Amino acid sequence: MLETINQAFYHAFALGNILALSFGTIMGVTVGIIPGIGPMVGMVILLPFTFSLSPSIALSLLLGVFCGGYFGGGIPAVLMRAPGTPSSLVTSFDGYPLTQKGESQLALSAAIVGSFSGGIISVFILMLMAPVLSRIAASFGSPEYTMVAVFGLVIVIMAYRKHMAQGFLLTALGLWFSTVGIDAGTLVPRFNFGTVQMQTGLNIAPMCLGFFGIGQSLLLLERKILQSETINLTRRTLDFSKLLVAFKYRLTLIKSAIIGTLTGLLPGTGSILASFLAYTEAKRSSKNPEQFGTGTPEGCLASEAGNNAVPAGAMIPLLTLGIPGDALSAILLGVFTANAIYPGPLLLVKEPVLIYTIYFSMFMINIIAIILLALFLRPFATIVKLPSSYLAICVMVISLLGIYSMNLQFFEVGVAIFMGVIGYIMLRLEWPIVTWVLGLVLGPIIEGRMRESLSMSSGNPTIFITRPISLGFLIACILLIVIPLILDRKKKAGEKVSLTPK
Repeated sequence: MLETINQAFYHAFALGNILALSFGTIMGVTVGIIPGIGPMVGMVILLPFTFSLSPSIALSLLLGVFCGGYFGGGIPAVLMRAPGTPSSLVTSFDGYPLTQKGESQLALSAAIVGSFSGGIISVFILMLMAPVLSRIAASFGSPEYTMVAVFGLVIVIMAYRKHMAQGFLLTALGLWFSTVGIDAGTLVPRFNFGTVQMQTGLNIAPMCLGFFGIGQSLLLLERKILQSETINLTRRTLDFSKLLVAFKYRLTLIKSAIIGTLTGLLPGTGSILASFLAYTEAKRSSKNPEQFGTGTPEGCLASEAGNNAVPAGAMIPLLTLGIPGDALSAILLGVFTANAIYPGPLLLVKEPVLIYTIYFSMFMINIIAIILLALFLRPFATIVKLPSSYLAICVMVISLLGIYSMNLQFFEVGVAIFMGVIGYIMLRLEWPIVTWVLGLVLGPIIEGRMRESLSMSSGNPTIFITRPISLGFLIACILLIVIPLILDRKKKAGEKVSLTPK
């Protein structure tokens, strides 16, 4: 164990890894600050460049964007009530009122301290929970993995049940797109329409880049995001005395980080729910709950600690079960599989150095992010003044260059453009495109594990109900579908009764 930790420490603090996670963190903070961009766009822009890097450096780069994006999202929420990431909307409830009172330094300090504390505490929880869950999951076979993957799809679809039909359709499309190419089991070409380029399948990088990078950029060109004329900051750096004030709320920091980590464990819940839950709990347990919503640093701190704990929480099911909880962790799964590394209970046994390198890297990302924002706050804050049209064009150009440089194929550029148009339409219609990404990523896992399961049972599908763990996940899927639908129906019935005139 000690030798493994020493090797991981060496890999994590190697010059290449430090440069990768530093660059990723800077980019993450930058795209997080810009309303309408967010960490997802930053990750898919860098995705094509990661395939030429070692797994640890590639993951450090993308994790830097993942975590750094949540750090940056709170800055415009505090300064101009325009959250850089959706989860930072809750931060604006108290951050912007503090700015109006001339306390922007206090609000920003609370947000940044909350982000840092949530990130660090959640990594500790990740280190404690991952080995335990991995040992439990070690008893899983192919039937169990199949049902876990199906459970992941069901829970995400039900998380967006207000658009259930659209979510189900996009999930099915994602599963279909994952089958394109030559079938590994039978060597039969599937859905390649007679083209040589599609025989190897559709690469996840151009599709995600098109869907999110180009699609989001087209949406950004259409919608003029609010630009700030002035930035209410008199200092270039953070006022460090305000940081000490924020650290007074230690209990709120710990509770919010735990809430955010546990929320990140659940596929499809996302950082928005984590922020709301952490904020609500902080308000409930506060000695001065009436101050929430009028400008209290505790509200900013709770919200940011909650959403910044989500990345580490989302890594737990990804590493131990191979199930991504959201689109961002699905991108990370793509990096694993591209390097022939398959997350699951055996990952901690087969790749212990890589796992501990990820732990050390996530610690470093949080430290680098707080140092960057503490020392260069005003330069980062002025990013929101950049015209959104220029940003959108830059994102599209970088995306297409990255796709072409990956395999030097114009076909994949065409795929990215086509998916960009589709992604723009889906975003415009507010369809849950996260379900499409998860269908695309989980499709090969479900197909491969289901084929192995049926091979074990000589084609008898009852293998999924004769094994206790597999049956348990199947029952959980059914309950997850039935119970929310019943509750929604009762709620609608209650609303109709209350609206009926007496």
